[in-house]
Amino acid sequence: MKSKEKTEKLIAEITENKENLRENFQENSNKTQEFYNSVKGLGINELKQVFPAPKAVVEKNIFDATSEIIADTPVKKKALAIISLAKPKSLEKTCSENFKKDMRLLQGIFFFLIREICEKGFFFATDEQKSEIAGLFDSALKDNSWFLPEKQCEILNKISKELRFLKENPFTEIDFTKFEGNYFKANESILRILANFSPESDKNVPREKIINVVNFVRELQKKIMPVFPNTKKSDYSDSTANKEITKAENNLKLLKVLDFGFVDSDFSQTFFADDEKLKNRFSREIICKFFQEAEMRWKDGDPRTTRDNRKELKILARKNDRFTNKAALHTKFLYPERNMVTHISENFAVFSLFGKEYSDSQILYWKSLILYAFFDSYKYLHELKKEPLQKENAEKLLSILEHCFRKITAPLNLNEAGREELWQKIFDFEKENGDLKLNSEELDKINIYNEEFLDEDLITYLKKFMNFLYCSENEAEDFFEKHSFAIQIYLIYLTFELAKMDKITEKHQ
Repeated sequence: MKSKEKTEKLIAEITENKENLRENFQENSNKTQEFYNSVKGLGINELKQVFPAPKAVVEKNIFDATSEIIADTPVKKKALAIISLAKPKSLEKTCSENFKKDMRLLQGIFFFLIREICEKGFFFATDEQKSEIAGLFDSALKDNSWFLPEKQCEILNKISKELRFLKENPFTEIDFTKFEGNYFKANESILRILANFSPESDKNVPREKIINVVNFVRELQKKIMPVFPNTKKSDYSDSTANKEITKAENNLKLLKVLDFGFVDSDFSQTFFADDEKLKNRFSREIICKFFQEAEMRWKDGDPRTTRDNRKELKILARKNDRFTNKAALHTKFLYPERNMVTHISENFAVFSLFGKEYSDSQILYWKSLILYAFFDSYKYLHELKKEPLQKENAEKLLSILEHCFRKITAPLNLNEAGREELWQKIFDFEKENGDLKLNSEELDKINIYNEEFLDEDLITYLKKFMNFLYCSENEAEDFFEKHSFAIQIYLIYLTFELAKMDKITEKHQ
């Protein structure tokens, strides 16, 4: 039998089991778990065949009915087929009811998915913690509340606390039957989680499948709550431009609340790539978030309208790289991290300093960005110095930073300035963000690619060093692997929150 035929047969068997189970699955947790085990390993397309969305069900049934008419079936079948075509609303209502039952069954399956994710997760350091989490699931099975959304929220919130999520009780209202769906099918997010996060036997979920969900969450956000206004359009009216800007601003505020992050208290790096014995292992506490935009600010304060000529009205919305770069000193962003894995690309902050091409009109902006990167790193390392365990490492890093800073500011002829004095001459330390004291002529003299002061080797070293400061260079462990469990729970949270926002009743421009 061909592989395709085997797959079709398997899907048919699973679908039949689903039809038999969904009416009373709440009464038998063992059978529901068996059914969960049967769908493990199915890809997203196969799962969509087992759990089709309402419209897909209606279209498929009408198509089948049409086929029966064409195939010259007996009179009774013809009559039934014609009735279904004549009353598509009735058929759709039946399919909608079946879909809700499917969603309830998926809610039950989800319980066993998160239990298995927890069993495979290796975050918990002690047997006591593992036992406590296992007890949550055992208790839910014992009192027969395992299939209830409220119970699942309770369990996930306790897990998120152990994982040091930076919001108390982030899981709320995850009743799958209330997911409506506008840009995406109402069950799309659930099926994506099920397809990618069901662990294989005695294995953790591979990084590639976690990245699949990372990609999906990004697509959800871009469609459901875009944070950038459409800057390519040039025929806005004043009112439509203002609406577009307001929508983007509100979405950005919401995204910042949504993407609160979780803590990695032992983010490990090494000073140099060839330090195999990790003699200089450097650990610090960082935060992991998903969206780089969670720390974004607009370059001009906020998006605004501009006219290229008397007729065309465009929106100007530019992000201020300085503040996302600054956040990268103590924050991992999952989506940019995914780019480094899938595209073998650079850290986004390092790219903005060394790889991005700036137009002539942007050169001074880029040079100020370079200097602010040094200022923010300087302040950050001085904060680390206050921690006894970090003092020695922070001082070593500061000496590297200050050496490079003196090199790039050499054209200003401030070499006689003392160690602290040099920084004071460049930045206003009275201001929170260290405003530059340089005028445009002085700023124009700065250039990291001036071979007289920085040769190619030193630039390469500086680039590696900034990669290190921005939480990406010389990691002692794979971030996705180390945080597989926490990332999965965080992605489930983000996926369901975005799915709840994808409501048919809402109007999207």
